[in-house]
Amino acid sequence: MRRRPIRSGPGPARAERLRPAPRGRRARLLAAALALVLTAGAAAGEFTARQLIRSRIARAAPALGDTLTIRTGDGSALWDLANRRIPRLDVSSEDARLGPLPQAAVRARLDDVRLGGTTAVARTHAEVTVPARSLGTAVRTAAGSMPVGQVRTDPAAGTVEVALGQGGFGRLTLRPVIADGKVSLTVSNLTVLGRSVPPDDLGKAVPGPADGRPYPLGLRAGSVQVLPDGLRVVLDGGPGTLSGPDGGWTPAPDPGATP
Repeated sequence: MRRRPIRSGPGPARAERLRPAPRGRRARLLAAALALVLTAGAAAGEFTARQLIRSRIARAAPALGDTLTIRTGDGSALWDLANRRIPRLDVSSEDARLGPLPQAAVRARLDDVRLGGTTAVARTHAEVTVPARSLGTAVRTAAGSMPVGQVRTDPAAGTVEVALGQGGFGRLTLRPVIADGKVSLTVSNLTVLGRSVPPDDLGKAVPGPADGRPYPLGLRAGSVQVLPDGLRVVLDGGPGTLSGPDGGWTPAPDPGATP
């Protein structure tokens, strides 16, 4: 009698292990791998596009600082760069400089940015928050060798109070004002050892910080508000172009102006 060959383990299970993977499964794995590669490539391209846009804005507005970040609205930076047009560009920074005021937080929006040999911008809007410590830095720079102590804001009065000298023997009251589209701090009152300094001598005592350089991106201050912890400045700008290696700003001609 012929004996059947002895097999180890259940036959059907062994046959299943040796059977190649179904075609449908291999196709799904291949599609998933291809999608992963394409996604990684698109992410790298998007990152590169954002870096190129950020670099152009940084050159145009170095006062925005090192923490500058950009976001192209709800669209793709890669697509916008390929089309040389960004419908909306959101810009933010935590270490910007507003004239003589350092370490300001900026939230800005640029509308209808068109890229090319020059970069054209239809409108700009920004909100800037200047902390009290930045106000103190600006006053110290303006005061020279005069020791500057605590800086406090008075939102109700719309002023900034600064202690001067060793032990705070002087008290300086500053008022933020807007002149020619820029914010400055003017001296409204100064007392030394409890005695008020005559108004004619206020400008000589401790000059208010000033800076003749224009704000970046054609921005001009429209309002300034004293907050419990600093200042809030709102700025707007009309159409213009960025050009040259230093990103100089050229406002667009006024269509209503007489030639």
